Amino acid sequence: MPGERELPERRAFEKPADSHPMQMRRPRSFADVEEIIDRLKDKLSVIVYLNDLSAATAERVTDILSGAIYALGGGMAQIEKDIYLFTPDGVNAD
Repeated sequence: MPGERELPERRAFEKPADSHPMQMRRPRSFADVEEIIDRLKDKLSVIVYLNDLSAATAERVTDILSGAIYALGGGMAQIEKDIYLFTPDGVNAD
């Protein structure tokens, strides 16, 4: 038809060789928070679900992780209530 644009050729998605899968964690104790920080130190992005924690514990976990991510030069974004994305340095969390 006149005015139609040709679609680009379909290509298979190729994961970059240096990429890592997204990590997902549901902390139940402060030992779990340490493991999340270790993943961030390994330059992995982590989605953290806090909906199984009490409000006070969820706030404390968020405070600890936000301090850790600040020290590591990374980023933090709230996905929705009680779900956060923490990203290492070099990954935009926005």
